[in-house]
Amino acid sequence: MQVYLVLGLIFSLGVAVFAVQNASRVDITLFIWQLKDISLVLVILSSALLGALAAGLFGAVKQLKLARKLRASNAQLESLSAEIEYLQKKLKKLEQPEEESGKKEEGSENTATS
Repeated sequence: MQVYLVLGLIFSLGVAVFAVQNASRVDITLFIWQLKDISLVLVILSSALLGALAAGLFGAVKQLKLARKLRASNAQLESLSAEIEYLQKKLKKLEQPEEESGKKEEGSENTATS
């Protein structure tokens, strides 16, 4: 995570240096909008900012989806753990009468041979 932060800062510094070195005035046309005689620094920095915001938005959407999926998986895990616990208790109860009947048979054999 820290590597991404450092790389992002280096990239941001590079964009800022590039923008400052290209401080000429330009005309911008996008579809029906036209901006006349605007600083290239503003165009570059605003483009970088919009790109960062778009990437952050897409990242946040992905994080929300993953968080929802994790929550659903944890709920399923709890449900299945409770079911396993219930079935283990049920199995233990079913095994107990067999053990008791086996002990009774051993006890009756001991008294019969004496």
